[in-house]
Amino acid sequence: MLKKTLLLLACCSALFGTAQPVTFSGTGGLPIPPGAPQQTIGVTQSPCVVSGVGVIGGCVSIENVEINLTHTWVGDIGILLIGPGGQVLELSTGNGGPGDNYTNTVFTDNTGQFITDGAPPYTGVFRPEGRVTNLNNPYSNAPPLGTHTFASTYNGVNADGSWTLYINDYVTADIGELISWSITFNVGDEPPEANAGPDVTICAGQQTTLTASGGDTYLWNTGETTPSITVSPSATSTYTVTVTGTCGSDTDAATVTVRLLPAVAFSVADPDVCAGACTTVTATFTGTAPFMLTYTTPMGTTTQTFSGNTGTFQVCTAAGAPPGSFSVQATALTDAWCVCQ
Repeated sequence: MLKKTLLLLACCSALFGTAQPVTFSGTGGLPIPPGAPQQTIGVTQSPCVVSGVGVIGGCVSIENVEINLTHTWVGDIGILLIGPGGQVLELSTGNGGPGDNYTNTVFTDNTGQFITDGAPPYTGVFRPEGRVTNLNNPYSNAPPLGTHTFASTYNGVNADGSWTLYINDYVTADIGELISWSITFNVGDEPPEANAGPDVTICAGQQTTLTASGGDTYLWNTGETTPSITVSPSATSTYTVTVTGTCGSDTDAATVTVRLLPAVAFSVADPDVCAGACTTVTATFTGTAPFMLTYTTPMGTTTQTFSGNTGTFQVCTAAGAPPGSFSVQATALTDAWCVCQ
């Protein structure tokens, strides 16, 4: 006589811990079919609500589905898993003939033995039959075993939501009970987060080192595969790095801004000066103020600071200097960013 134990009809419990994997237990104690023992044909559906797992793929995968059920002729039933978005994977349909029960039966992609290679009560670890991805009975024996897997059926699916274990008892007479079932996810580690380092400003002709972090391997758009690269661009450039870890890849970028070296041009209002007299020289700067200019004249070397892009200074000659020409020469120029010698 069928025992109708209705202890978990409206709940699904999650067993969380700091270690992986994470297991969610579905509703158990359900008769197969729902109206047994009077009803001997019908579909039993057991829900399980999953939360906190996220999208399947990368480091998030279905580790296994484990079922425990009694039935006195398991060849009369089909067992399928329905995902939150309606995706269907055939676990086992029409297998086992007159044998009894599925006891501690574990379905996973991570084994070589298909459920069709086992025998009731199917205690152990098996691959899903994986031929069909719909609920229509009769269930097809084509395409080949394992055409569909947990990964191929559910990758890209958000696991958070209601999953359903679908048990179709489609032949009269024999009945059973779904005692328990669970779905286990391996959520792995967090995806990598790329960091190409801070943006950098350099002066023309200089080089700088960029250091990335966040992954196990690195690939820069320069083709280099080390975490740190040394660059010396002639113009402002952006460098991207893709970091890869066990749970996927991520990309970040750093910009190297190249500042032009400062320049100065001199002009003299009156180029003729008598010995012992002075004249005014105007300096016109290219770059970013303030500027520090070091220049030489017949009277020696002088360093001055200018707050704008133009400035003036006096150039004097020594008393009794002989006639002739002389030059004013800039020997060093510094702006807010760069130094030009």
